[in-house]
Amino acid sequence: MHKESKTDRWQRLKTFAGLVTVAFAVTLALVVGNRLSTEALGVLAGAVCGVGAAIPTSLLIVAVTRERSNRRRGNSIIPSQQQGTYPPVVIINPGRDGQYRGYDQLLDLEQPPSERSFTIVGDGYTD
Repeated sequence: MHKESKTDRWQRLKTFAGLVTVAFAVTLALVVGNRLSTEALGVLAGAVCGVGAAIPTSLLIVAVTRERSNRRRGNSIIPSQQQGTYPPVVIINPGRDGQYRGYDQLLDLEQPPSERSFTIVGDGYTD
């Protein structure tokens, strides 16, 4: 006699479970369809169609996300190492006359600070 392998048994079991599931779903749909009103069936049909329309979009998002993550994993360089570090930024404002006086003159502590003037912008509100 012919001896069945494990893969043949699992394939037959999977087929049987699939047929039972389809039969259950059809029976459930018939029972629910006969008991619900026309308006309730319309709402149910709309919900089923909405879920069905969302499935392809969800699968597309999952596929794109996986592709991006696989592409990132392929790079062995850490993103911070790719960009490098920024040099320090030093901003030196010129004097009142608009001329740059040089770094040594800016650090001269014997020179008194120039008087500062402020312009208040607004509608004349005071504390």
